[in-house]
Amino acid sequence: MKLALFCKLPISIAMLTNNSSTNDEQLKGHSGDNGTCFLPIDYVAAMISYTTIYSILMLASLTGNSLLIYASVKSNIRMGLIIENMAASDLLFSIVQFPREIVAQIKESTAFPIHGWSGHALCKICAFVADATTAVSTLSLILVATDRLIAVVFPAKYIQITVKKRRLLIFSTWILAIVIHSPYFYTFRLDTVNGETFCITNWEPAFDHETTHTRYYTALLVTVLVLPLITVCVLQGLFLLRLKKDKLAPSRTCIANERRTKRNKKLLKLSVMIALAFSLCWLPFLAYQFLFLYFPSSVPQCNLSFTIFGRFAIVFSLCHCVANPCICFKFLRRVRIVLKPCRKK
Repeated sequence: MKLALFCKLPISIAMLTNNSSTNDEQLKGHSGDNGTCFLPIDYVAAMISYTTIYSILMLASLTGNSLLIYASVKSNIRMGLIIENMAASDLLFSIVQFPREIVAQIKESTAFPIHGWSGHALCKICAFVADATTAVSTLSLILVATDRLIAVVFPAKYIQITVKKRRLLIFSTWILAIVIHSPYFYTFRLDTVNGETFCITNWEPAFDHETTHTRYYTALLVTVLVLPLITVCVLQGLFLLRLKKDKLAPSRTCIANERRTKRNKKLLKLSVMIALAFSLCWLPFLAYQFLFLYFPSSVPQCNLSFTIFGRFAIVFSLCHCVANPCICFKFLRRVRIVLKPCRKK
């Protein structure tokens, strides 16, 4: 049994999966008259594989982020609010997105299951929540990297950062995410294709769809993914420079310098892992999406290798909600310690 994949993929992170249907014929890769691409892929194996992957990611994300929120609240660390914000956004993303991915694989189609006015509302809300929470998560990573840099470079000022200021920063990530994704409430709608109802994005009739679609999603990808990636990398560079130019080292005792060096190395590892995980999760997806946006003619039609690359790019992008709690538990000792009594019980 082979898997039939639609060649043209949607750009939205919330609509990552291909529309698919089964076909009993043993067909090689080619395009049909209705734009459907049939590839020599065993559907049952693909369905089981993706369903298993999405289920594992969902359980890992729900468990990891829930524990991270609990441990962060209990540990009462200074950057706890930022970590809780990041974990909450990843948790909300997992609740909205992964069940849709799993159901789409099992049903062999991304057709929207609910119709009518309630279906229209859910179509807009689900797409908006999935992508807005992704933006909050990536913006929170910038706050984490900035927090660590200030803690090392300006320790005196770092102590002066109040809870009120941290809450304001957290609130700003949600406001920015909501603002940049607000067009979703106009563009996302239900539409019937080949007798099935899908949640798709369409800028008409207010705007020209193709032009506006390309411009908006370019701005979206740059704002949500590219700029955060560049910002985090720049902050890493500043962090490294500061560690090498510690002018106060001669005035401290050997024990104090050793303790400070040990602490800074932990902070450096945390920051580097944040940047590395961010890059691994999102760079393949960015390359994949920009290829569709600006070089659509170069995209191989009905190509098995490119389809596999696209699938892996999507899976890696979904891993961001699992990577964050793993990094925090690994490098934040006070957060990790909170869970030790739970494990003993």
